[in-house]
Amino acid sequence: MTAPLLEVSDLHTLFPTRDGTVHAVNGISFDLEPGETLGIVGESGSGKSVTALSIMRLLQPPGRIASGSIRYKGQDLAKLSVGDMQRVRGAEIAMIFQDPMTSMNPVIKVGWQVGEPLFLHKSVRRKEAVRRAVGMLERVRIPLPSRRADDYPHQFSGGMRQRAMIAMGLVTAPSILIADEPTTALDVTIQAQILDLLKHLNEEFGTATILITHNLGVVAGMCRRVLVMYAGRIVESGLTDEVFARPKHPYTWALLRSIPVS
Repeated sequence: MTAPLLEVSDLHTLFPTRDGTVHAVNGISFDLEPGETLGIVGESGSGKSVTALSIMRLLQPPGRIASGSIRYKGQDLAKLSVGDMQRVRGAEIAMIFQDPMTSMNPVIKVGWQVGEPLFLHKSVRRKEAVRRAVGMLERVRIPLPSRRADDYPHQFSGGMRQRAMIAMGLVTAPSILIADEPTTALDVTIQAQILDLLKHLNEEFGTATILITHNLGVVAGMCRRVLVMYAGRIVESGLTDEVFARPKHPYTWALLRSIPVS
């Protein structure tokens, strides 16, 4: 049996406030197998994005990991030094954020932003990094990639910016890709294209993917397993087909009932 690529055990992430401590992630445990796509679903505020930021060690102070472990290939990411975590982040574990317009630098050309992780993590020369970035832009189906690499983010549509973010995440061939609500701000047609692209790239690269979403339909079409989060806890987990067909927790049942029926 293949060992899990990522093992999260009893993770607690806290945010101290004037009114008390918020337990944003409250003792969750799960694993991620090599090459699989795992869905994490739940409403806004359930702890999905904080889980992703905890794994990436990108929590904004005063937020902090209070206890638990995040083991990746045997090393606990929660205990790595800042320098060691920077070597993992972007190179071996990459993340696609909800809003590519605020995640991309508006004054740097797209080609360099996509290629920069190669320069930083793989010691690839600048010119070669941009050349490979153009290749990745082509693979994420951006038309005229060599020309568009010279454009700035504001010259891209929302869907194109999201494709560029996916290219940026995959350019170093990471073992894990975390996609946090990757289609939230897009219209339905573009959403379908982005999800189809993620599925295709997962099959092509064999990258394990954590797909964070509130959209259960997306999970049904993309994920073999699903975790259902509520108030910082995992209230249900299992194979997607089984969880959706026979939900055991009232919250899962309520989420499924909320899906519009055409």
